[in-house]
Amino acid sequence: MNEQIYMSLAEGLRQVAMAEARGYIANADDVEDVAQEVMLRLWEKRAEIQNDSKMLRAYVATMARNVCKDRQKVKRRHPLLRFLWVTKDDDEDVYEIPSYDTPHKRMEATESVTVYRQALKRLPYNWQKILVMRGEEEMSYTEIAHILGTTESSVRGTLSKAKKKILELIKQNI
Repeated sequence: MNEQIYMSLAEGLRQVAMAEARGYIANADDVEDVAQEVMLRLWEKRAEIQNDSKMLRAYVATMARNVCKDRQKVKRRHPLLRFLWVTKDDDEDVYEIPSYDTPHKRMEATESVTVYRQALKRLPYNWQKILVMRGEEEMSYTEIAHILGTTESSVRGTLSKAKKKILELIKQNI
């Protein structure tokens, strides 16, 4: 599909994405975010897509549904695993801590990051990297497997073991 065709179909496809997202998400801002993400993904893949409007609408609806499900998975993750990896210093990992309304909540968040960081450091190096790539950088299993030069099933198995172990370590520290 070329740029002209994409531009002519964009508004209708955006409406399809929003309609699909409304079935999964109640917040209007989140629905808009999903639609934007779908349109961006569609733009990036436009060279690979054929100009069949029925197939294209179904493709957009499927993409919107998958984006919504991905967002729900992130919300279900353990609260300690939601912090974002920002940078790596020579001596210490640095995490972005969300801002909170009260000093008490801020202190809890800081303690959670400390517990998470300590538990993460106790894992084998490859487990740490897989947890970070999947949970914090939100890479797909395929991307992680490609980076590590292994298979997706190996990544899935290692990630499962790493999650179980880090949760055990976190529970020991709490």
